[in-house]
Amino acid sequence: MVLKHIFWGLSFLIGISIAFISHSVHAEVLFEGYSKVQSGGVHIGYAIIRYDFDSKKKQFIATTFLKTNEFGGNLTESLRAVASEDLKPISYQYTTLVGKQVRTIDAKVEKNRLTAHVKDGDKSEKIIKDLPKGSFFSSFLAYVMLKSPQGLKSDNKYDYEAIAEEDAALYKGVAYVKNLQDVNGVKAFQVLNEFKNTKFISFVNERGEVLSTKSPLQGVSTELVAQPSQATSGLTVPSPTLKTLFGDVPTGQKNEVSAKAKAPPQTPPSAQPGMGKQEGVPPGKGIQIKTQPESPGEEK
Repeated sequence: MVLKHIFWGLSFLIGISIAFISHSVHAEVLFEGYSKVQSGGVHIGYAIIRYDFDSKKKQFIATTFLKTNEFGGNLTESLRAVASEDLKPISYQYTTLVGKQVRTIDAKVEKNRLTAHVKDGDKSEKIIKDLPKGSFFSSFLAYVMLKSPQGLKSDNKYDYEAIAEEDAALYKGVAYVKNLQDVNGVKAFQVLNEFKNTKFISFVNERGEVLSTKSPLQGVSTELVAQPSQATSGLTVPSPTLKTLFGDVPTGQKNEVSAKAKAPPQTPPSAQPGMGKQEGVPPGKGIQIKTQPESPGEEK
């Protein structure tokens, strides 16, 4: 699914029950935001993305919801993926709804083997795949790069194998990290990524937050916005579904774009000795985990 991978696996129920676990009281929100989805410059949908770290279970959790209008195919997609502290895959649940056609995948990984139960309408299928060492869920690509031996830094190439959650299959990918650039006042790396025969460009800050993405061939782009209304305008926001999936209705304020929008204007600081000599994030330093979780708000 092209849209999902344009989000770097920021991947995606309406009118049906959702078998997702409630938001853990031990989970700290590392990132939460709303992204506006456009095709050919036309607003076609939005995505809600949240990354948590469960301090009790020592697990990372990626939860995403994508919804498009008729110009985007009337698609509704949701994903909840769980990985260990070192980002090894554990399990995920994926659902997509196009019109009245529902497709679900319930997958678990044990002893480097993926077992996925797929239901597509009235059809059922069981997929079993052995996973090579170092493979991971595609939703966690940014964090895997942050925790890699070289960290996230300029002029680096990352070859990887990741599980595409939407079809429970393993694919090779490659990401090229370019220099830090200024993206609307936020420093971000330009990343050229290729996965599942899809090429796209992302701008990612030093904490692994995806600020924007673009797929030149498909003409689809996304942009992380400061307020949910900037992404959801003109589209349905299914609050009951979001509460079931996320545990609440995400406010989308746990990201650098929202923080910058709230901050008062500042005078640019004078150049400091040593500034600009080093770009990048040392290995394992980009994922910021606090000792106490923040209480997520709820959108009215």
